[in-house]
Amino acid sequence: MKKSLLLFFIPLVVILPFSFIISERGCSDIMQKDAEKKLVFKHKFHLKNGIVKNCEDCHGYYSDGRFKGIPTVKTCTDCHDRKGPLKSDDPKVALQKPEINKFRDTDKPWGSFAEQPDLVYFSHKVVMTARFSDGRKKVRCGSCHGDKANSENAKMIKGKMLMGQCMDCHTTLHISNKCAVCHD
Repeated sequence: MKKSLLLFFIPLVVILPFSFIISERGCSDIMQKDAEKKLVFKHKFHLKNGIVKNCEDCHGYYSDGRFKGIPTVKTCTDCHDRKGPLKSDDPKVALQKPEINKFRDTDKPWGSFAEQPDLVYFSHKVVMTARFSDGRKKVRCGSCHGDKANSENAKMIKGKMLMGQCMDCHTTLHISNKCAVCHD
C-alpha cells in the first residue's frame, strides 16, 4: 500500500511544478504577445521636436468623451500628407511617408498591449482628468504606459497591468477599490 502511494505521489510532486511553470509562462506569453506593429512610430522624435505636444494629440477623445486609444492612419496623414514632399531642409516640414500609402485612413496599423477583458471597464477620461485638491493631475500617461516620450519604437515599456497594480494605484490616489468601479 505504501509503495503504491509513493509511486503515485512521486511523479505527481515532480510533474506538478513543471506543469505549473509551463502553464504560467504560456498564459504570460499569450497575454504579453507583441502587439502587431505594421508601421514604425517614434514617440521620442515627435515629442522631442515639438511636433506632438502631448499624448492627447494622437490618443485623445472623441466629442462624446470616449477615448480614441490607438490612432488611425488619418491621424498621421493630418501632418504627413500623402502627396507632400519626400525631402526638405526644414525640420518642421512633415515629410510624406510612403509606407503610410499601404494603409487606408481608417486603418490602425498598431496592435494594443492594453486590451481589457470584457469584464473590466476603464475610462481614460475619468482617470486622466482626476485632480488633487491643489489642482495637480492625479495620473499621467506614464503612470501606466511607462516613459513613451523617450521611446524609439512602439514596444511595450511598462509590462502587463495586473489587478493588484490597479488597486495599489487606486489606494494611493484615494480612488475607490469597490468592484463595481471597474467591473460590470
